[in-house]
Amino acid sequence: MSIPRHYTIGAVVRDLRSLKILEERIGVLEAPPGSLVVLACRRDERLIRATIPAAEVRRVETGLSKAQWFEFASTYLGVTSVSVLMGAVHLATGLIVQSVMTLAAIIGLIIYHRRPHLQRKLLELALPDKLAGEWNAAFPDGFALVLVTVPEEDFDEAQEIFLEQDGLKAPLAVDRRPVL
Repeated sequence: MSIPRHYTIGAVVRDLRSLKILEERIGVLEAPPGSLVVLACRRDERLIRATIPAAEVRRVETGLSKAQWFEFASTYLGVTSVSVLMGAVHLATGLIVQSVMTLAAIIGLIIYHRRPHLQRKLLELALPDKLAGEWNAAFPDGFALVLVTVPEEDFDEAQEIFLEQDGLKAPLAVDRRPVL
């Protein structure tokens, strides 16, 4: 019994034009539906969906959404009102509570923005940590990360497409075998 081998090839794309050209060249391989995955920032997600409808587009969070900002602001406002009421009873306690909550909010935002969101998404896709780290480092300079899974017989042609294409950073490949 032979286990079919599949390869995942990916690269960071610098602009939409390069992404569209890459998608057209990969279309020649006749890859199965769902084999082209594009990871992009929230602001670019709709543009990529409109440009490449056959691709599976996934969002990479780079910051808080509008709803999350609203929740954060309303929670902070609630804590501020409680500390003001506490300050009316005992001024020192109100000031201490307000300063601790402000400091906690600032530290929380800093920690949230420093988390490697793309690396977490790639690890969820069962890609190796080394590749995830390299793509995470190259992603801030790019537009999107494109991943294509191809069978073993199409690997050489797909790798040539990625290596010859202009506008790509960090073209890397990984062997993926299904676990039985």
